[in-house]
Amino acid sequence: MRRTVRAAATVALLTATTASVGCDGPAPDAGPPTTAPTSPAELSPGPLRLPSRAPGDRCPTTAPKPWSGPGEATQVLGPGPVYPVADYFRDGAVLRLREDDRQPDGTYRKKVRWIATGYTGPVLVRAARIDAPGSATVAFSYTGGPRDGGHYAVLTNPDSDLPGTTTVDGPGCYAYQVDGTTFSLTIVFRAAPEAPSSAGSGR
Repeated sequence: MRRTVRAAATVALLTATTASVGCDGPAPDAGPPTTAPTSPAELSPGPLRLPSRAPGDRCPTTAPKPWSGPGEATQVLGPGPVYPVADYFRDGAVLRLREDDRQPDGTYRKKVRWIATGYTGPVLVRAARIDAPGSATVAFSYTGGPRDGGHYAVLTNPDSDLPGTTTVDGPGCYAYQVDGTTFSLTIVFRAAPEAPSSAGSGR
């Protein structure tokens, strides 16, 4: 009888010890860690690589091309996949500056929508004057914000409509540089005063 009780006590002690090791010991190996997807913040577009022109030289504007893709546009500028809508320009790629576009700091702010198609991920749009000292900026109205000298946004829809503005400091030759994870492109446009006879036709 004593042997039976002692054996039962031994079995109970071993069971408790095993249970303690199972709860307090290291978790089972879950396998190798998975690699996290690349963060959109890791876009490294590098410096601006824009053409330059001497004052008075012809501005080599980007020719508009017909558009039949998503979004409201009849023409766009550039090879894409992120495009400024050419309908907001005149005479090809000329941004017409009106007196009511003028801001308190003397710059001119114009409405320019953008369209992106077939692309999701980060995009950085920068702008600069290329024929003389000056400045230009781009902003999307409802997504992204300032970063790296331009406007940075993460596009989550492969077909994106991007209302925005382009601000220039006056008439001259300008260029956009548009950088994503799979592309980098340049689009040249000109800013010029609005002719009095067409002052009421701007978008």
